[in-house]
Amino acid sequence: MNARDLGGMTSEDGMTVRRSCLIRSANLSRATLSDIDSLVHEYHLRLVIDLRTPMAAGMKPDVVIEGVSYYPLPVFDDAMIGVTHESDRDYPHRKKKMPDMRDLYRMMVLRQECRERFGRVLRMIMEHDYETGSILWHCSEGKDRCGLISAFLLSALRVDRQQIISDYLITNETAVTKAEEYYHLVLENGGSQEVAESVRDAFVVKEAYLLSAFDAIEEEYTDMQHYLEEGLGIPENILDTFRNTLLE
Repeated sequence: MNARDLGGMTSEDGMTVRRSCLIRSANLSRATLSDIDSLVHEYHLRLVIDLRTPMAAGMKPDVVIEGVSYYPLPVFDDAMIGVTHESDRDYPHRKKKMPDMRDLYRMMVLRQECRERFGRVLRMIMEHDYETGSILWHCSEGKDRCGLISAFLLSALRVDRQQIISDYLITNETAVTKAEEYYHLVLENGGSQEVAESVRDAFVVKEAYLLSAFDAIEEEYTDMQHYLEEGLGIPENILDTFRNTLLE
C-alpha cells in the first residue's frame, strides 16, 4: 500500500533522481506474491527499513522476502507511544482526540531522540550500495515518519519543495477512504464531531503538516542543509556522495 519510487524527480540544477533506487511505502504485512515479485525482479530490492515501534511491527510484521535484508530502525520506541499515539491509530473507534498533527511533525523534526534516529536511517539509506539494488523504508501507513524521511532525502538531492509536497500528498489517494471510514466509526461509537475530525485528519496528509516541519527546521537551523548536517549529523562528504550516486 501507498508505495512509490522517488526516481524521476528533477533537482534544482536540472539533474534527475535515479529510478528503481529509493522506494517508500506503508508496512509490508499484506504484501502479495505479485508485490514481492515486482520488488525483487523489477526493483532488485536489497534492504527494507522498518520505522515503526517494536509493538506496531510485532502486531503487523512485514512479510519475509528471501534475499532481502530487514532492519528495524524505529523513529520512536514503545516508551514514547504516548507521544506518537501509534496505539490509538490501531483503535480509531476510541473517543479520544488525536494530537494536532502539525505539533507532532514539529516534535519529530526537533526532538533529540527523533533526530538521532532519523540520522541513523538517513545514513543507512545514503551509504547503501545502489549497484546491488534498491532500498525501501516504511512506517505503518507510509505517511508521517516515512514522509519525513522522503522529504529529507529529496531535499538532500536538491529537489524543489513543490515536488516534495506533491509526492507527500499522493498518500491521500489511498488514505482518504480509510480516513472517512474511521471518521464515521468514531461518530457511530458516540464520539464527538471534533474527535471524529481529529481522527480523520490523523489518517490523511495535509500540506500544512509538512510545512510545519519545514518551518520548525528553518527556525532552529536556518535551512535544510544545516539541519541535515547539524540536526541529523550527516557529514557533508556523505551528502555529496549520495548526490553523486543518485543524480544523473
